[in-house]
Amino acid sequence: MSDPLSALPAIADSALPRTVREGSQADRQTYKAALGFERLFVDQLLKSAAAGRPLAEGPQSQAVESALADAMVANGGFGLAAQLHTRMRSTS
Repeated sequence: MSDPLSALPAIADSALPRTVREGSQADRQTYKAALGFERLFVDQLLKSAAAGRPLAEGPQSQAVESALADAMVANGGFGLAAQLHTRMRSTS
């Protein structure tokens, strides 16, 4: 059986909060899963926002949307990952 987190975009440890970086391996994996979800969520928001606009046209549109989503999440995103991580830890 393959690792379900392997399908998520690569997330550098430097993108993790210090408390998560210094935590357990399980904490890092849980936070990376939450950050991966946030990245996919941001990507979908960008696709919806760009529908019918020049950003959504042309051969590079998906690459531009993905790069924007990566940049947004790498710079803190919406904070959804931190909230998910906290919730996931409290239910485990």
